[in-house]
Amino acid sequence: MLTCPDPPPVTVIEDPGDDLVPTRAALAAHDPLAGRITVHPTPGTDSTLALAYDVLAALGKPVPVAWYRGHDTGPAWALAAAWILATLLLRAHFLTQPRLDALLLLRRRTGLRLTLVVRPPGPYGSATHTVLQRVAP
Repeated sequence: MLTCPDPPPVTVIEDPGDDLVPTRAALAAHDPLAGRITVHPTPGTDSTLALAYDVLAALGKPVPVAWYRGHDTGPAWALAAAWILATLLLRAHFLTQPRLDALLLLRRRTGLRLTLVVRPPGPYGSATHTVLQRVAP
């Protein structure tokens, strides 16, 4: 398995109102040819496979065909790792811990420059903020 010995820090941009301005800025930064993508995670799922497909779609790359082993996330993440340099992920506060862990693993494997746009944590926090506390700045 590929590993990056010193992955870059994760950048977190707080967007308290889930506003249009940060979303437009993220979309303007999307440039797959330069290795920068903006990912819109599929809503209503906690599937790490769906997130890998979202990353591939943002890269403009085809996802594995429908009959491919749907529960094996390894090939999809390996394809994403082969194409990616930097990712800006919108609404990251909705990510479940397994999905966020999958992104952080992709970062460790590839040296991915990862930027997450999140709402500040509420009174109960969120999986995103809990996991990010473990990531070195």
